[in-house]
Amino acid sequence: MIEAWQRASVREQRMIVVAAIVVVFGFGYAFAWTPMLGDIDRLTRDLPRARSVLDAARAQADSVASLERSPAPVRTQELLPTVERVLAERNLRQQATALDANEGRVRLTFAAVRFDAIPGLLDALQRAGVRVADATLVQRVEAGTVRAEFAFVRS
Repeated sequence: MIEAWQRASVREQRMIVVAAIVVVFGFGYAFAWTPMLGDIDRLTRDLPRARSVLDAARAQADSVASLERSPAPVRTQELLPTVERVLAERNLRQQATALDANEGRVRLTFAAVRFDAIPGLLDALQRAGVRVADATLVQRVEAGTVRAEFAFVRS
């Protein structure tokens, strides 16, 4: 290879160098510049969405920080009347087959209740300061109904 280079005239050596430079620039354009332009276009398109996600995350972080600074309100209501009130508001009191309080817990049993009524009930109880300590849901033969047993405690 070195011998071939030395045998070539100065003009041929310059042409080989120029050709090599053109090939290097061609590869650089094909494998670096063109993909980089595509990435720049994609990032330009995605930037507004990424900024909106960042703004939402910052707002949620501020909300969490404010919740951590303010203590939760102390609830002094009795647990059983609270559960009974929420059951009555959700029109589920008649479907409850057992409801009793014992040692700071309220046990609630539904022999058959629509499954889609349970999330709303649990959400309303959570908002009233009552949380689920234990739950058992068993599918029933009737479509969309379950046997549900809950144990609730104060949040």
